[in-house]
Amino acid sequence: MKDLIIGSHLLFARAGEVIDGVTVAQEAKPDTTPSSNYTAFPTVSDWEPRFEMETVKRRAPSPGKYQDRANIMLSSTIEYAFSLQQFTMTTLAELILGGEEPSSGVFVPGARSELLKGWWIVQSYDQNNDLISALNIWAEARVEPYKFGENLDDYALILTQLYSSLNTGEITNLT
Repeated sequence: MKDLIIGSHLLFARAGEVIDGVTVAQEAKPDTTPSSNYTAFPTVSDWEPRFEMETVKRRAPSPGKYQDRANIMLSSTIEYAFSLQQFTMTTLAELILGGEEPSSGVFVPGARSELLKGWWIVQSYDQNNDLISALNIWAEARVEPYKFGENLDDYALILTQLYSSLNTGEITNLT
């Protein structure tokens, strides 16, 4: 068993882009060869998976006093919160300032009409650079409010996983 997952990487393929003849969509994921098929996001300081579910309790007498009989899951949501160290054109113009995808660096702040969506690859490594987990998820992205100033604080990128039959996860090197 491993004690540490200390290094994570985040890669992105934008919905609607054509990559190696594949139009990126919920049920159309580009492969990772060549590696330029995905855009690397800035250095990830840390990340936190947040799995939440809505349940309903079913209760029954046992024998006379009511007790929980079952919890039935009605729905679930999984988000991934990343702390990023640097800004890119995508994170600054689109996610923080709400613009559309910049063209040669030019964009209109606040013009974005939907969240940034696409395929995301999350890779996490241990202290020996062994891959521990790899996720391939169809998700929407947003950035939590950020205050610019003299500080050098990370900013929070939040991915909300959306349904796709192509979503996958793999755990390796745990022994």
